[in-house]
Amino acid sequence: MIRKRHDLFSKTQQMLTVKYSLLIILFLLLFIIILYSIVYIWFTTAEKNELRDTVQHEANLVETFLSMDYDNGPNDRKANPQFVTTDSDQLFYYVMNTRGELVLQNEQLPLLETEFITIISEWKPQREELQNEEIFINRKELMQNEEKNRFSTYGPKNQQLELLMIAKPIYDRNQLVGYLYIGQNITDLTNLLNGLFRILLISTLIFSGVAFYLSRVMSKRAMIPIEQAFKRQQVFVADASHELRTPLSVMLSSLDILEMEDQHQNEVSTKMVGNLKEEVKRMTGLVGDLLTLARSDSDDQKISFEVFDLVPISQRAIDSFEAHAHTKNIQLELKSPASIQINGNIERLTQLLYILLDNAIKYSHDSSSISLSLWKESNLIFISVKDTGIGIAAKDLAHIFDRFYRVDKARTRHLGGHGLGLSIAKWIVDIHGGRINVESSVGEGSTFLVKIPYKDSL
Repeated sequence: MIRKRHDLFSKTQQMLTVKYSLLIILFLLLFIIILYSIVYIWFTTAEKNELRDTVQHEANLVETFLSMDYDNGPNDRKANPQFVTTDSDQLFYYVMNTRGELVLQNEQLPLLETEFITIISEWKPQREELQNEEIFINRKELMQNEEKNRFSTYGPKNQQLELLMIAKPIYDRNQLVGYLYIGQNITDLTNLLNGLFRILLISTLIFSGVAFYLSRVMSKRAMIPIEQAFKRQQVFVADASHELRTPLSVMLSSLDILEMEDQHQNEVSTKMVGNLKEEVKRMTGLVGDLLTLARSDSDDQKISFEVFDLVPISQRAIDSFEAHAHTKNIQLELKSPASIQINGNIERLTQLLYILLDNAIKYSHDSSSISLSLWKESNLIFISVKDTGIGIAAKDLAHIFDRFYRVDKARTRHLGGHGLGLSIAKWIVDIHGGRINVESSVGEGSTFLVKIPYKDSL
């Protein structure tokens, strides 16, 4: 069965696409925020400055009026047009004395007089102040009160009015005599800014799609030379590993023959032949691991799966390492039920057990113990290898399955490791659709836990 491997380049391309897209969108959002902020500040500042100029002009007129006619009681602004000028956006104009009585007034919507006065009644500024308010209009009530509404000079188009109000204290000979309130209708400005915001938001969504497309094209082009270089490396590693196996096998056979036939060699020769033999074995293992990894990177690899009993395979692995473990007085133990059926590749799962057991023996103290446990829960097969060895530091746990990664390079080299075993173990677990995890504490040992789903067909 052809196994689909995880496409590293596709994942990298997706990651680059996301990063490029986010970068472009980030700059786009920054530009839109700056643009909208400039427009918003520009228009609102202009509106506020215009209102400040108006209230200053009106305040001068009102101070003159109050000093002349203050004791006559409230007066309607319409009867005194020489004191104020009215524009289409000005909703109300009120002057109150210090007792809260209206002295001058005018509003474009008499029906909303109560709402306007309610807003300003508790507003007693010490100096010139600006304030925003929202008023909701009952259009049905507005149409029913025709008698009061017939004097309106403004017909609201929306059910909500946006007000920008300004209040200014009025003084007569340095004595506070009242307050001037002017309300400006900024509904159209608010709608304009809201419409601009919606346009910019829609533009952001459109350009985000364009940015994603461009990022995908850019990342795809960027990956072409990398993928070509990686394929050339794959071919080189596979070819080199394959070509090296034959001379290494010949060298090992020759050393075996030399060791058996030369009975009269001196101690130095014996030691040299032994060292050469160990190095050739180490090189043979390295070449085998490189060839395995080269095959794991191949797109057209074919791996057959079948249902078999995992317990006998595990027992043979324990038996194979008994002699090696005995040299360090390490006890090997298999904990499993009588039978566990699994659907997988016998050769690769055997290799997985050998890698985990060999790794545990290498890094275990003398006179310690190692246990290989097998069990099944629901639809998962569990394989656990636990040792009481030197353990792994927390900072190294995230990298131990990386190729050529070694926690202690000097110690690993002395023990004959080259940082590929656990990478191969992870690949074997991956092709079976499983997961491999490790729990470890320095000085206390490590536990490698493999979870493989049982499937009728893979």
